[in-house]
Amino acid sequence: MISAARNNVLILRENSAWLRYVFFAATIGMLILAANTFNAPEHDVEKIILSLSGALLLGFCGFALPVRRIVIDPLCRTVAIGDQRIGKASSESIGFDEIKRVLVLTTSESVENLQGAEVQRQRWCIALALDRRTVQLNRNLYVRKSQALREATRIQQVLGVDLVDSAEESIAALAQGGRRVEAVVLATRVSGKSTGEAKAFADDHASPERARRR
Repeated sequence: MISAARNNVLILRENSAWLRYVFFAATIGMLILAANTFNAPEHDVEKIILSLSGALLLGFCGFALPVRRIVIDPLCRTVAIGDQRIGKASSESIGFDEIKRVLVLTTSESVENLQGAEVQRQRWCIALALDRRTVQLNRNLYVRKSQALREATRIQQVLGVDLVDSAEESIAALAQGGRRVEAVVLATRVSGKSTGEAKAFADDHASPERARRR
């Protein structure tokens, strides 16, 4: 997530829109390569197939690329969150008065190691804690916690609320978001609880009553 401040307004972006046009330009290039290869005196079938496959992949990436823009405006006292894809857009506005805390949440992501096996790696995200729900700001997870803390601090300073970085908040946010398995894994790892205890712990922290009390 890239952030910038303009006239005291904090703007955060993920996947700038120009990346979409880079993918589309690369798609056109691959199609031209495939056409030139096809029209050559000797057809290189493998090259044609690879070019068309590359064009399909790049075109799909450009079409599906999500662009996310978050504007935190202290004058209007709103946080505007906009998501845009080709043919689809959504937006949400959250008032400063609705926001209780800024959270730095611990989660995980499945990645492929050098041996080609899928392994879980710890990642971090920033979220806003409201009265009954948690709103995650970044879709692209932070690889380093220091990155998440740096951006979260900037957001917290504009909003004027507490910044919380705790395993309990992470477990609650994951469970409330329907990611119960991740919540249980995190509860087991950070607290040393058994699987049964971790499930009960995650379920308790996912309850709306618990969320209102925190």
